[in-house]
Amino acid sequence: MLKKSSNLIANRLESLLSNIGDMALKRRARMIVQGLDLKDGDSVLDIGCGDGYYLYLLSNLGIKLKLVGIDNDKNALDSAKEKFSDDRINLINADILHKLPLVNNSFNKIIMSEVAEHLVDDFKGFNQVYRILKPGGIICITVPNADYPILWDPVNWILEKLFSYHIRSGFWSGIWNQHIRLYKKEKLEILVKKTGFKILDSCSYTWWSLPFNHYLVNLTARLIHREGSPKKIITAINKFNKVGYKKPTIIKYFFKAISLNDKINDLFKFKSIGVGIFIKALKQK
Repeated sequence: MLKKSSNLIANRLESLLSNIGDMALKRRARMIVQGLDLKDGDSVLDIGCGDGYYLYLLSNLGIKLKLVGIDNDKNALDSAKEKFSDDRINLINADILHKLPLVNNSFNKIIMSEVAEHLVDDFKGFNQVYRILKPGGIICITVPNADYPILWDPVNWILEKLFSYHIRSGFWSGIWNQHIRLYKKEKLEILVKKTGFKILDSCSYTWWSLPFNHYLVNLTARLIHREGSPKKIITAINKFNKVGYKKPTIIKYFFKAISLNDKINDLFKFKSIGVGIFIKALKQK
């Protein structure tokens, strides 16, 4: 029964992810949802939930979950609220570096995706998360990788290799956009263990991408939010589209081409190279 339930969740997840053109996001979202080992009744906290994409995925898996999202960006939370009619999804405006308005040992599962790199004191942030997670609970963490592939962000990759420099802001900041730091896999593992977690899984992901992939993703995001953009195209590439939405043929084949290109990432594995780092960890009882 458990295996059947897991297969149903996996199939549902793949349907939900079918409208993702960002290869790294698609792979990251799959690892996070599968890594949580979800079951009916779980309480799940998404720290740094942004526009609510992971909450959207979790709320459409066909299992009963208590979902809470926290972010310090009120505009992002307002955008998330527009996407959810389900009052069981609680969205809270709060900062992880101040005491979060949540009691100790209150969640079975926690997502901390693309958050630590924004924190002035990342160790303090991880300690806050440790406090909130129940003993025996699981946390899935992702961060941008300092050993990112050249194709993802060639501009900063070349600048870093030749001049030990990177662009910090603006369109050409690429993978460094709004980030205080990127992480080496080994250093992130040390930080997670220092907090008190036991690491169950750790890997780098998406070593292969389209040339200038980060900039293509950025341009797509700008298109979606620009006034006057064709509504039909915006709707077709919206990552929040419901399962079963019929995309225009040209968009459908575009996503298929992206998925085929992404399969190259499954042919070989590299210890350190990748767009991001994924860690699944346990708070021991």
